[in-house]
Amino acid sequence: MTMIPDVSVVISCKNRQAMLWDCFLGLGEQTLPRDRFEVVLMDNVSRDDLAAVVERARRELGLAVTFERMTEDHGPAPARNRGVAIARAPVIAFTDSDCRPEPGWLEAGIAPFAEPPIALVTGPVLPKPGQPLRPTSKLTFVVETEHPSFPNANAFYRRDVFLAFGGFDTALSFDDPFGRSTECADTDLAWRILKAGHARRFVPGAVIRHEVEQLSVFNWLIEPTRLFPLPELVRRHPELRTELLTWGVFFYPSGTLRVAAVLLWLFGCLFEAWLLLLGPLGLMAIAWRPGRPQAGDPGQRLCKAAGDILRQFALTASLLYGSVRFRSLVL
Repeated sequence: MTMIPDVSVVISCKNRQAMLWDCFLGLGEQTLPRDRFEVVLMDNVSRDDLAAVVERARRELGLAVTFERMTEDHGPAPARNRGVAIARAPVIAFTDSDCRPEPGWLEAGIAPFAEPPIALVTGPVLPKPGQPLRPTSKLTFVVETEHPSFPNANAFYRRDVFLAFGGFDTALSFDDPFGRSTECADTDLAWRILKAGHARRFVPGAVIRHEVEQLSVFNWLIEPTRLFPLPELVRRHPELRTELLTWGVFFYPSGTLRVAAVLLWLFGCLFEAWLLLLGPLGLMAIAWRPGRPQAGDPGQRLCKAAGDILRQFALTASLLYGSVRFRSLVL
C-alpha cells in the first residue's frame, strides 16, 4: 500500500525550464524525508519540454513528481486548483517555478499544522543569493515578515479547508493593459479563510528564495500596472483598507502626492513659463532626499528619480482604472 505523504508541493509552471530545475534542486535538498512529501507539477501549456525536467528530477533527485498538462492556459489559479485535486497529502504547499526552497522549508512549514486551528502558514520570500540587484530589478516579491497579501510563492494550506472554500477564485485572473497575466486569487482565498475564523501562522524558518528578474527599462516602468485588480480585492475584503492602505484609500501616499505635485507643476507651466525651472530642482530634491539609496553617479540618480515618477504615474493610472472598473476607490 502506498503511504500518504505529509505534504504535497503544488507548482504551476509555464515554460521556465531552467528555473524549474533549480526549484527541483531545492526540493531535492529538503530536510524532510523523501517519503513524507510529493510534488505535483501543473504544466500551464508550456512551449518548453517540462516532462523531460520532471523525468530528470525523478531519476537524479529521487523526487516523487506527479505531472499533468493543462489543456488551456487561464492563468495559475485553475492550474493550482487542479493540482490540489490531484494531491494526496493533508497539507498543500504552494511555491512558484522561479523559486528555490531552502532546505528546511517543508519541515518548518508543516510543523504548525500539528495545531488543528491552523489553516494557513506563510514564510519569508527573499532574493536568491548571488544574483545582481540593479535599478530595474524586480523586487516586489520580497516578503520578510507576514504580509496581508499572503502570496502563493510561499504558502501552506490545510487541504480540507482549501477545498471547503472552493480553492482559488478563477474569476480573479486578469490580463493587465499590456496583456500580461496577473491575479489576486491567493490574497482573496487567504482572507476568506481567515474571516471564517481559521488561524494562521508566519514561520520565519520556512524560507523561499525567489529569482531576481532583470527587467528592461520599459517593463520596469509598466510593472505597477499589474496592481489594477487591487480595488477589487479591497471591495471584496474591506479589511484590506486597514491592512494595506493609508487612510483607507492610498496605497502609496507619498507617490500619489508626487504625481499630484507634478500635475500641478505642469498646469502652472501653461501660465508661467518660469515654473519650468522648478522641474530640475524638484528632480534633484527627489534624487538626493534623505533616506534614499545614494548609489550611482549624479546622472544615474537623476534618471532613477525620473523613472520613479513615471512608474508612479503608471501605478496611479492603474489604480484609477481599477477603481472605476471595480467601483472601489484606491489611489
